[in-house]
Amino acid sequence: MIAFKPLLLVVLLGFLTGCAGTYRTYTEMFQLALASKTDAALPFSELTADKPDYLYAKLGDQPRSIMGLLFIEQGQFKWTSANNVLLVTEQGRLVRTAGLADDLLHTTNTLADPLKTGNFTNTSWGRMLDWRGGEYGYIVRSTFAVSENELLTFFGQSVPVRKVVETLTYDTSSPYWRFDQDWQNIFWFHADTGKLLQSQQQLAPGKPVLELIFISEVARQLRQAGIDIAGDAI
Repeated sequence: MIAFKPLLLVVLLGFLTGCAGTYRTYTEMFQLALASKTDAALPFSELTADKPDYLYAKLGDQPRSIMGLLFIEQGQFKWTSANNVLLVTEQGRLVRTAGLADDLLHTTNTLADPLKTGNFTNTSWGRMLDWRGGEYGYIVRSTFAVSENELLTFFGQSVPVRKVVETLTYDTSSPYWRFDQDWQNIFWFHADTGKLLQSQQQLAPGKPVLELIFISEVARQLRQAGIDIAGDAI
């Protein structure tokens, strides 16, 4: 599960303004999962109920944990866990984190992100990234490759997906020694609806992979396709 140093109280209060009740509900729900040494999971019935969205998050070789959608603000989805980690995504891409060992502090030019435009052919996307520890203003450029006719399995069902592999590279030099100049992110979109279902993202080269499964969206897609899933399936 994601378990790093806690956020400063003042930062947490800023994120949770007006959402204390919701956060308390998440905390109570996730305590058992966070105490487990195995991957956490929710039953299908919980995911299709009239509740906020959930996200599965797995950092490196740690057990998978559950995060809840705290709120949406200016197109940014803010996900929280019971141990005070916050992930901020735009169209599924991590653009900011809080509570990790090496937080991503800021991402620029997100409006031009091909994850939003849907155009991956002959596309190059540049932006500036700021990381914790004094690394600010690094220009990173991405190119994309698409694979069709891929499959993922959720709740025992094969789901057709479009796989997008993003190759990232630094466009600016660094005062620090770098062992890896390039790294990759992978995104899996539903082949028919284009909804992002799963991703593997690295905040920087050499960092552990953060696997995200947008499990509430997965459940919606299965339900909309008329696939019968048992309520206790996980």
